[in-house]
Amino acid sequence: MPKRRRGVRPPPLDPSPAPATIDYSLTYKEIAASGAPVVMDVMWAMKRLIRYFVPTETPELAEEDSLTMSQGLRMFLSRYGFEIKPEMVYNDIVRAASIMFRCDAVEKDLYEHLQHLGRHLKNVSGIDYENWGTVKLATAFKIICSHKIDKSDEMFSDDVRSKLLDDADKYKDLVFSTGCIANYKKILGLNILRNDKMDQLAELVKVARIKAEHVRVPENVPEN
Repeated sequence: MPKRRRGVRPPPLDPSPAPATIDYSLTYKEIAASGAPVVMDVMWAMKRLIRYFVPTETPELAEEDSLTMSQGLRMFLSRYGFEIKPEMVYNDIVRAASIMFRCDAVEKDLYEHLQHLGRHLKNVSGIDYENWGTVKLATAFKIICSHKIDKSDEMFSDDVRSKLLDDADKYKDLVFSTGCIANYKKILGLNILRNDKMDQLAELVKVARIKAEHVRVPENVPEN
């Protein structure tokens, strides 16, 4: 049996190269130079919220960074036809826009679900539903599940209405009636709420524009 060697030190480890240092010196302007809306929004949010996560950091926000308007909010308002400058934004506008944004998000989820159900319209009744919006899809399944046509269902041709009623029993094991009725009521409620907030937003933007005109400082005013 070989004897165990004692007192033998392991060979020294080769010194590893020093870890690469990360340069954190990039400034906000350098990062934002890309101009990408996502980058601008992230940097805008970081500068506004950094004091909550790193209390020792107290960055001085430029006037344009302290306003409550991100690139996302700007694009969202523009999509609905509201061209508004950052200095015109105040909390009521942000709240109204956020409710509209939430309505859009919920409707998008409903639309994806209804599109999935829509294949039954094609397979069972031969109805082409590809270009239908959320309200039309929800209304079609409301007709199927309730077995009746309301005055508000005039968006369909006579032929489509007849197919929906005549084939209603064929959908019994394909769709959940209670859920379809609930979806229909939800989408109608979303549309009412969104339209209400859109009207409110139009008034808020109008007021904000008037206020901005009153506080605007004339350019090229000679100094005394």
